[in-house]
Amino acid sequence: MNPMTSQEESPWEWQRGWLRQPRDRSKGLRVVIKIGGSLFSTSGWQHAVQSLIAHESQSNHSVVILAGGGALVDGLRVIDANSSLPDRLMHDLALEAMGITAQLLATTLKLPLGEEATGVSPIVLDIRKQCVAGNAIESLPHSWDTTSDSIAAAIATTTESALLLVKSTPPPTHDVECLASKGWVDHSFQKACIKLENIRWAAPRQ
Repeated sequence: MNPMTSQEESPWEWQRGWLRQPRDRSKGLRVVIKIGGSLFSTSGWQHAVQSLIAHESQSNHSVVILAGGGALVDGLRVIDANSSLPDRLMHDLALEAMGITAQLLATTLKLPLGEEATGVSPIVLDIRKQCVAGNAIESLPHSWDTTSDSIAAAIATTTESALLLVKSTPPPTHDVECLASKGWVDHSFQKACIKLENIRWAAPRQ
């Protein structure tokens, strides 16, 4: 499980690795890329993420990108901590925030924003559209135990895709069952990814 480093020109140097490796790694496939919202607050993210997506598009038939909520969702967490609002309301508001970051990502990188079912690749998934993503989200707890990590895993499972988690830091362990306790993914992730055979990660080299 040694990290792989991207050789493309980029303001960042990407570290890459596996959390689950499929038996056959040679065939091109579909991949869901979850871009961690914390990256949007980091200088140079635009070109680095664009380079990573271009790399994935060369080796996969279909690339669907899910944007994390980042600072917008963090703000909702602060509000909730001081308001005790209903879990379902906060869950729905967090999805709306992810819709905003999806629009930001799509506009910045000049990528289409829409539904996974359109067949366009690469495409930034508009989480507010109730298509394949909607069905996947409904299967998850409507609470802070569910974040974009589990949503991406559920969408990858539903669409029979690989999953690539792009975060600001590498995983503290390659044991999927321990990632939630380390705070690297949410508490619903282990269940959401249970059927996935292909899970990778990427993070900027520190």
